Amino acid sequence: MKLLFHFILLLLVCDVAAAQEPVRKAWIGANGSFSAQGMAVDTTTPGSTMYNLGLRKGDTIIELNRQTVIDMQGYNSIAGAIRTGEQLTVKYKRGNKISEKKASAAMKPYDILANGDVVYNWAQMGECKLRTIVRKPKGNGKMPAILFIPGYNCGSVEGYGQGSYGKLINTWIANGFAVVTIEKTGLGDSYGCIPCMDADLATDMQVFETGYRFMEELPYADKNNLFIFGHSMGGVIAPIVAEKHSPRGVIAFATVYRPWSEFLLEMHRVQWPLDGKSYAETEDRARLIQKVYYEYRLKKSPAELYENPEYKDIVASELEYKPGTRHMWGRHWRFWQQLDSVDLARSWSNVNAKVLSVFGEADFVACSELEHQLIVRTVNSTHPGYAEHINIADVDHLMIRNPDWPSAHKHFMDAAYKKDNFHQGFADRLTSWMKGVMQ
Repeated sequence: MKLLFHFILLLLVCDVAAAQEPVRKAWIGANGSFSAQGMAVDTTTPGSTMYNLGLRKGDTIIELNRQTVIDMQGYNSIAGAIRTGEQLTVKYKRGNKISEKKASAAMKPYDILANGDVVYNWAQMGECKLRTIVRKPKGNGKMPAILFIPGYNCGSVEGYGQGSYGKLINTWIANGFAVVTIEKTGLGDSYGCIPCMDADLATDMQVFETGYRFMEELPYADKNNLFIFGHSMGGVIAPIVAEKHSPRGVIAFATVYRPWSEFLLEMHRVQWPLDGKSYAETEDRARLIQKVYYEYRLKKSPAELYENPEYKDIVASELEYKPGTRHMWGRHWRFWQQLDSVDLARSWSNVNAKVLSVFGEADFVACSELEHQLIVRTVNSTHPGYAEHINIADVDHLMIRNPDWPSAHKHFMDAAYKKDNFHQGFADRLTSWMKGVMQ
């Protein structure tokens, strides 16, 4: 009787544990382009929900779960809320015929590594449960670890198996480093969180602070050799996390130092001529958007700026604002206002760690070498000799090999080129620096 009681109790405990584990997000598995008619399907991934439903290239998705699909933000918002096993209803057009299909949403397969282990876990942030994924060498011996802080966009860390991030991470794993990633709020399997696109910069900072504390507690992480890598916007968050802790080293790549609206004027003057605008037209637009940024810094919203007839067109085209929304450049508009208020001089001054500031000369996005020079000068003003700055002549914003801005601009959306031209020398230099400063 006692044995039976313990067996029943064990089942109850297991049931409670299973109930507490959030259900994995569904694998929707369709890519395409958007218009007022819906999403024109380009590909569906074998094993995904859309593939299982029989959708194929040329179909146009009109609705997901009775909600109209007209842009990527809306599609991602609807698809991101669906979890494994839930009912998915899709209305689509094939040729001249409109059809509707239903299916149980498929589960996305877990990431695997040929040269290491992939460890899925959770980190709690208030009421929000964030998915963590650690990619590491095989085994549980002590190893140096890197908190990976990506750019600003709302993409899941489960996509890192492909592209530049995956190749950089695989280089580090091959050299004995564990790489810690954490989902931004609302992404991947994260549960009970606000959507990433509605989160502000303060929330992102809290996410990666949570990620660093998670890394510190890993039983196999060498506490004397913890690192932070910040790419693009991640290079803004990196010193804010680092000043609260004592990592062994911080790498900032393709990032900014000056206030955001100040840096953007320089970026526009680089990018608009690459887009085909004359330098005279570029200057006219730069002077106009300078007024927009000034008023934006005074806490006006894009909606208020859009109401000004002088600003309307440039707010729509350059800030990517759509009337009735809260978003610009794929995030809540307050994200960018908060960014403009961040005092990075103060944060970098407080970083008590070795720092490597990396500038790519083919980077037409984070196009100013001055940002990286200022990072190094600031760190060394309070911690002499702690920071160094390197230039890599032929690396662009995406860690791809390109000789200059025009080449990087040409290949920015070229998936085939990017697949074959990851800058391995860039990854090797970062790895060599970390090994050199390890305790």
